[in-house]
Amino acid sequence: MPVIFNNFINRLYRWISIRIEVLLKSKDYKHNPYYKMNNDVAKCFEDRIENHGDDTKLLKRISSAYNKASTDMLGYPEIFRPSNEWLPIYKHNLKEVMQALEECNTSELDKIYRNFWREPCSRGLVGLPLDMKKSFFGKNKKISYVNKTLYLNDSIHRLNLWKKYLGQRCSIDNLISPLIGNPYGYYVDGKFIKAGADYQHYYATRIIDLLDGEQTKKVVAEIGGGFGGMAYYLIRDSKNTTYIDFDLPENLALTSYYLLKAFPEKKVLLYGEACLEGEKLGDYDIVLMPNFQLDKLHDGACDLIFNSYSLAEMSPQTINHYVLQSARLINRGGWFFHVNHTKHSLVSARDFPIPDDFALISEEFAAWNLGRNSNMDEYEFLYKKNN
Repeated sequence: MPVIFNNFINRLYRWISIRIEVLLKSKDYKHNPYYKMNNDVAKCFEDRIENHGDDTKLLKRISSAYNKASTDMLGYPEIFRPSNEWLPIYKHNLKEVMQALEECNTSELDKIYRNFWREPCSRGLVGLPLDMKKSFFGKNKKISYVNKTLYLNDSIHRLNLWKKYLGQRCSIDNLISPLIGNPYGYYVDGKFIKAGADYQHYYATRIIDLLDGEQTKKVVAEIGGGFGGMAYYLIRDSKNTTYIDFDLPENLALTSYYLLKAFPEKKVLLYGEACLEGEKLGDYDIVLMPNFQLDKLHDGACDLIFNSYSLAEMSPQTINHYVLQSARLINRGGWFFHVNHTKHSLVSARDFPIPDDFALISEEFAAWNLGRNSNMDEYEFLYKKNN
C-alpha cells in the first residue's frame, strides 16, 4: 500500500509540475507558426476511425496468442506479472479488452482496436498525463483553455526538439504513419502527424544509426514496446532488421494489432505459433512475445535492446531480472539503450545493475516531456558491451 501511495503522489506531483510549466511556456510558443496552425485543437482530435475492411482472421490470431500467453504466464515467477505503476492500469482500464480477448469476441475487439487511441486499453501508452477522454473527446465538446494550451505547448515542444535533432536530415514526411486506431495529433504544413510520432521516430532513427553499416541482418529487441509506435518507424526504415517485442500479454495484443495492420506483407511470429527456442530469428521481420519468453533466447541473440520508461516503473526484482537478462542476450559489441527515470521511481536508472562488461557511452537528459528542468528526471543511457 505505501508503494502504490508513493507512486500516486509522485505521478500527481509530476502532473501538476508539467501543467504549471506548460502554462508558463505559453509566452514562448504562442507566436510559433505551428501553434497558430493548430489553434483549433478540436481539429487535432477529430474522428479518423477506419470503417472498412474485415479483420476477423487477424483478431482471431491475436486472441489465440493472447490466451496461450496469459495461461502460460501463470507457470512463471511473479516478476513477470503486472507490478508497481501498471497495477492501477490493469485494474481500471483493461477489463473490457481482456474479456474480449479471452472470449475471442472479434466484433468487440474490432470495435475497441479500431478506436484504441481513444479507448481505456491505451491508457499509459498514448496521450498526456491526464484523463484524455474527459479533457478532449466528445462531439460538440468545448476544450478548456488550460487543456488547449497544455496540448498545443506539448506538441510544439516535441516538434521543436525533433527538428533540432533530425530537422537537417529528415523532412516532416518522415513522421507520417498509418491512421490505425483513430489517432489524434497535430498539423504541420497541412500534414497530420500523430501525437508522439516525433519522439518515436527519433529513437528509431538513433537505433538505426547505431547499427548502420552492418551487412548482416540485425536483431533489435524492445522491452515494453507500447502500441508499436517506435517499432513502426524502425521496421519501415530499416530493411535488414528483425524486431522483437517482449511485453505483458495485454499490451502485446495491442502491439500485434497495430503492426500486423501496418505491415501485412511482413513475416510475423506470435506466441504459440512456433517454439522461439528452435526458431531462427532472422527468418522473421517481427517477433512478438510475452515477457516471460525473454529467458528463452540464446546468449548473444540481440544486437541492441531498447526500453523507454517502463523499466523504472517495475518492481526492483523485475528490473534486476530484465537488465541481467538483457545483458546476457546482447552480443559482444552490441548496445543496451534505455530512457528512464532517475528520481521518481523505486529504482533510479543510474542504479540499474549494469554488468561490468558494459561501458557507459553516454548519459543525456531526455527533454521530450515538457516540464521544469529541475523536476524532470528522465535520461537516456547508452551502453556498449565490450568486444
